[in-house]
Amino acid sequence: MKIAVICNSDSLAFPAISSLISQGWLAGVGILARSSNVLLSPLLAMAIPKQNIAQFTKEAWQSEMQNWLQTIAPDMVWVFGFPWLIPSSILAIPDGGFLNFHFGNLPRYKGADPIFWQLKNGEEKAALVVHRMTSLIDDGPILMMEELRTIKGENYGLFCQRLGLMAAGLVQPLVDNYLNKSFRELDKPGGGEAACFKKPGYKTLKINWEEQSADEIEYLVNASNPKYDGASTYLRNAEIRILETSPAEIQLENNFRPDPGTIVYADAVYGLIVACRGSRFLKINVVHTQEGYFSGSKLFSMGVQAGEKFINLN
Repeated sequence: MKIAVICNSDSLAFPAISSLISQGWLAGVGILARSSNVLLSPLLAMAIPKQNIAQFTKEAWQSEMQNWLQTIAPDMVWVFGFPWLIPSSILAIPDGGFLNFHFGNLPRYKGADPIFWQLKNGEEKAALVVHRMTSLIDDGPILMMEELRTIKGENYGLFCQRLGLMAAGLVQPLVDNYLNKSFRELDKPGGGEAACFKKPGYKTLKINWEEQSADEIEYLVNASNPKYDGASTYLRNAEIRILETSPAEIQLENNFRPDPGTIVYADAVYGLIVACRGSRFLKINVVHTQEGYFSGSKLFSMGVQAGEKFINLN
């Protein structure tokens, strides 16, 4: 049994790669050349010979992938994130085809970075779907599906670690099903087709204090940390990336109802507490500015005061 892995993520793919190595099933790993500064050294540290690690360039990846597969001759290829559509001629090279590990429910979360979108949308459960790849985006028969409940306050990085470990748990059953020729196609979940999600852009990562609820802001903050460096807002006309928040309870005098985004409390112990829609409040725990990473308490010590306001800039 020889399995090749194509990956563009460490936390999602490396636990499964480690399991394949321990079983003697790993034929090789393919990565994007542009990601080699992040992925190559850890793969080498896993005792994968450098000649067994292919690096695909944007200009010539199809010919590079085809040559690589013809050289190592794997039984199957497992894919953990790949940005370009693989043509049918390459998908047909291994006898067992290409299996895609898609970390989001299908068809609801087709497209790029389903982990971000599931966290941003406040889903109570996320899905890991393993499906046969076709030349279409996130298409093909579903062979396995597992659900993982999200934890309140969990950020993108922590959730990726748990999903990666869950993917590693599917290594043995997937191999067994292939060897026993017992793959069975699952029915796709209900809920109808959804438009393909795109990688979140700058507008998606911006906090809208007037329109988003406290929960929606916290979901966005968690979904953006660390991959997108937090959710964006402005204070004193300078951008601040909020990396962590938590719900806060506070009693305001004289039924005062501040505008959303207004800092209603600030001190060196509790840091900053910000008003949100519907008389809800969030405590600002960690932010990133041009000057560095700071706690809410540190921002107070730097001069941020109650009454100042986070604003939206177009």
